[in-house]
Amino acid sequence: MFKTTFAIAFALVATLSFSQSVAAEQESAATATVVIYRADESAKTRRLGLDVHVNDSSLGRLTPDAVVVAAGPLGQYTLSTSMPGTEPLTLELKAGTTYYVHTKVKMRGTRVYVTLEPVEEQVAKLHQPALVAAI
Repeated sequence: MFKTTFAIAFALVATLSFSQSVAAEQESAATATVVIYRADESAKTRRLGLDVHVNDSSLGRLTPDAVVVAAGPLGQYTLSTSMPGTEPLTLELKAGTTYYVHTKVKMRGTRVYVTLEPVEEQVAKLHQPALVAAI
C-alpha cells in the first residue's frame, strides 16, 4: 500500500513538474526578446541620455554603456528614440528569438545623429560586455 501510494504521488509530482515546464517553455516560445544597447561613443555623446520607444510607447532611458531588455509577444514592432531625426527600425519578432540592437549616437557640431542597427549576438557581446549579465 505504502509503495503504491508513494509511486502514485511521485508520478503525480513528476507529471505536474513536466506540465509546468512545458507551459513555461510554450510561453517563452510565444515571446521574443529585444536587447537594445549603447557602446562605442565619443566624449561628446556620453553625456546624452535618450529614451527608447517601441510603437510610440517608452521602453526606458538608455544611457551610455547601458542595456534595455524587453520581452514581448510576436509581431511587428517599430523602435525609435526620443532624439529628433532618428531613423526608426522595424523588427518582425519571431518565437523564442533574441534580437540585439546597437544604438549608435554620433555628434557633428551641435547635431545629434542616432542610428538603430540590428546586430548578431557575438557582435553585441563584443561591443557591450555587460550583455552577458543582462540576459
